[in-house]
Amino acid sequence: MEQIKNVIDLMTYLEDIKYGWIDIEKNIYVNTEKSFKKKYILAKPEEVLESKVGTCYDQVELERSVFKNLGLKFNTYFMIYYDAKKIYTHTFIVYEENEKFYWFEHAWEPNKGIHEFLSLYDLLKDVKEKFKKYNKLHCMDIDYLCIYKYKKPKFHINLKEFYKHCENGENVLI
Repeated sequence: MEQIKNVIDLMTYLEDIKYGWIDIEKNIYVNTEKSFKKKYILAKPEEVLESKVGTCYDQVELERSVFKNLGLKFNTYFMIYYDAKKIYTHTFIVYEENEKFYWFEHAWEPNKGIHEFLSLYDLLKDVKEKFKKYNKLHCMDIDYLCIYKYKKPKFHINLKEFYKHCENGENVLI
């Protein structure tokens, strides 16, 4: 990854990574939720690079390691909506440069890219609206949507532990 000198290089580098996940036994799952709740573990960045798959959770941790090496000012966010039947989530990374905010998105295919905003508020509001539309949450009760700014988690934690880690982060109100 020495060839990554900026965020554009990173976006290009990530093109080999597909949405998917690996379990504790190193089995690879691509675009499937089968066994996800029971078998998912948060992969290390090098495991994502080796397997060429990662959920948004895994890809954000890979991005975190690169952003740190690039010396960028950034934060990671976990968005979760609690529905009576299902939980909807997404993680993403935001960096600040030249007094602007950028949503760096690779895992969420319809929104892949680097999106520029004048404020963090505008950025989070936009992600929230895209999340609502993508998940068809037209009657979404805003009280059940939470955004947390979270710190680096331990690797190989399961889904429940990952959610708990993120939910222990800073609750961001929009």
